[in-house]
Amino acid sequence: MISRVNGAAAGGYDGFMATDRTRATETAELADALFTLMPMVADHVNDRLGQLGMTTTDWWALRSVDGPMPMKDLAQCMDVDPSAVTLVADRLEELGLVERQPHPTDRRVKNLVLTDEGQRLKATIPDMLWSGPNTFSPLTDRQRTALIELVRGLIARQPGAGESVADPSAPARA
Repeated sequence: MISRVNGAAAGGYDGFMATDRTRATETAELADALFTLMPMVADHVNDRLGQLGMTTTDWWALRSVDGPMPMKDLAQCMDVDPSAVTLVADRLEELGLVERQPHPTDRRVKNLVLTDEGQRLKATIPDMLWSGPNTFSPLTDRQRTALIELVRGLIARQPGAGESVADPSAPARA
């Protein structure tokens, strides 16, 4: 919001009114807080997944596999180059979490299919990650629900990003 009075900028700094400076300052404080929080969340997740010999990339891939899934589709879900999925699939296969199976109609395509252990781990990792002390433990149930709604709402309003936040109770994004 730029306000001009008699053709000249009103409110001071580069034509922005005080409310714009306040909003920018608050937004900068919010961004700083999120930049501080996210490494704490990442450290927690990395520590817990490390106990399983997994990385966050392994977990993101595992939670994205839904039924027989062509590797190129997994690359799209993870927003990575298809060549990068080969390494991820190799790791998941080494961990006994997925199997590569031939596509039923296209012999050039390999599908990733969760093993029984992959299905079990996919179902139990969220509890393993977030039960017990964690980054969000200090929040009340009401605060946690409000934060989820705020963050999902903000992401949904970003161009092209609305589909990237999955409801943890919903199937992995496709």
